Amino acid sequence: MYDKDTVHLRLIVQKNHIQSVRVLFGDPFHWGPSDTTPETWEWKQDSTADSYMTKEYETQDFEHYIYEATPSTKRMRYAFLIDERYLYGSRETIDVIEHPDKLTHHFNYFNYPFLNEEDMFSPPAWVQDQVWYAIFPERFANGDPSINLPGTLAWGSVTNYHNRQLFGGDLQGIIDHLDYIQDIGFTGIYMTPIFPSDSTHKYDVNDYFDIDPAFGDKETFKRLVEEAHKRDMKVMLDAVYNHCGFRHPYFQDVIKHGKQSKYYDCFYIIDSDKPVINFDIDAHGKIIRESAKPLFEDKTLLNYRTFAFTPYMPKMNTNHPLMKDYLLKAAAYWITEFDIDGWRLDVSNEVSHAFWRDFRHTVKTSKREAYIVGENWENSTPWLQGDQYDGVMNYELLFPIWDYFGTNIDHNQSTSTEFKYKVNQVLTNYPKNVLPSLYNLVDSHDTTRILEICSNNIELVKLPYLFLFSFPGAPSVYYGGEIGLSGKHDPDNRRCMPWDPTEHNPDLLRHIKRLIYLRKHVPALKSVAFRWIETNDVEEYLIYQKDDVYFILSKRFKELTITLPKAMQAGEYTDLYTDQTVILSTTLLIPSYGFFILQKK
Repeated sequence: MYDKDTVHLRLIVQKNHIQSVRVLFGDPFHWGPSDTTPETWEWKQDSTADSYMTKEYETQDFEHYIYEATPSTKRMRYAFLIDERYLYGSRETIDVIEHPDKLTHHFNYFNYPFLNEEDMFSPPAWVQDQVWYAIFPERFANGDPSINLPGTLAWGSVTNYHNRQLFGGDLQGIIDHLDYIQDIGFTGIYMTPIFPSDSTHKYDVNDYFDIDPAFGDKETFKRLVEEAHKRDMKVMLDAVYNHCGFRHPYFQDVIKHGKQSKYYDCFYIIDSDKPVINFDIDAHGKIIRESAKPLFEDKTLLNYRTFAFTPYMPKMNTNHPLMKDYLLKAAAYWITEFDIDGWRLDVSNEVSHAFWRDFRHTVKTSKREAYIVGENWENSTPWLQGDQYDGVMNYELLFPIWDYFGTNIDHNQSTSTEFKYKVNQVLTNYPKNVLPSLYNLVDSHDTTRILEICSNNIELVKLPYLFLFSFPGAPSVYYGGEIGLSGKHDPDNRRCMPWDPTEHNPDLLRHIKRLIYLRKHVPALKSVAFRWIETNDVEEYLIYQKDDVYFILSKRFKELTITLPKAMQAGEYTDLYTDQTVILSTTLLIPSYGFFILQKK
């Protein structure tokens, strides 16, 4: 269901096996006299002779067809007529030349009973216009040294980062740099967790209703949200609802009282006849690392379910009434009390669908236009049916981008054609009304930074950013990416943000600013209409079209002269990136790692 009046039908077929597909459809209750035997009634179709599906995309092994239907009665039965001979229906495939009488047997037609507007996928309208800035608070900026914890290091004073180092990043530091974020053009900030925790990353939450004192307090956070909103910027927090911190009071109560604890079933204890923990803790309830060392060597020793195999993060039973009520109240609390605009859901695919349905109801009741985005790394269709998430972090796009543009990867690069196939898979994984609300990214706090993936080549890294900003969905930049902050995988990707301008790459910053400007002012960049014009595997360049705008990207390290497709030859264009007029002939010279964003005059 695309909108309240429209259904998008899709069919996937093996590549190069068919010539055409026509959709046959009609109202399930539309019956009338037969054209040949009027005394006999038959099911009547509303489809016409030209109701052919369009071959929209191709992937490595398949072709993807689409048809847009607008049933006048908001209900329809439909089937697919392949090569004007084979009727593919809900129960069987029929050769209608041999069995013409079965062409109108509507019991073999798929059924869309009714287009109920309430069932429509309806993300917040503002999401598709967002450009997100992702912040890891502990490493972004130290705005209030008075709340630094003992052992806090001087900002950026190390070259070998790990997750136990403290540098004093806090909420005040984010407030102090909101003008910087706004000046670049970002319209929203997403922060990794800010709640009380024993780590720097805060994914081991000990209290879902407070702010970690190393980051500030509720008053500071309220001011952050207010200041962001004054700048027309959204604020999204990170909900860690798969697991909590080891020192969360609920889990500490289970450790202390075992099966007598009312929270016992709020967690997954493996063997109820054994102690909950089989290692030592100190007087403050913290794990004594040396005693827990064997747990990291033998993953079977833990007696409770966790995130991955870490004893620091016990997995929560989100379907237990006590735990569910606690977490849902927390979700509503930060919206109603502080007016946040959305939740990013950590490890969201390990939490039950039932819980996320309740979560959505709670969040949308608190703020109808709040954004809910899941951290799913694979196809997320089951979560994007309109009853759970509004979008997901689009790692399905990130990895094809890495595979094509990346030069510092542990496998062969994708060819241009392979890249096209992988991108097409993303485009066809979800309905067209879902794509605009995806959270698109080229790196994050959980991955190697994109500049590292591109071997710290500033000119090369401009290309994946360009592709990101031209793809349907809301683009995001991980803090520091805009000025050339690099880093290997976690924890090296969580370096301190350099605030000395001499450490910034001004050329890359200008590039990001320009892409954000174009994203805001050229509708084609946000459009879901994505059409490949040419992919060249030998010369390694791409040409694709969105509405009336052509994108040409070359990842060659030297300049390249290409022969343009005939549709682009002998025309006058505006290069939207440089705002210069470009008159095309039959060929085009592309600089090293060059690109054009061309709109015909």
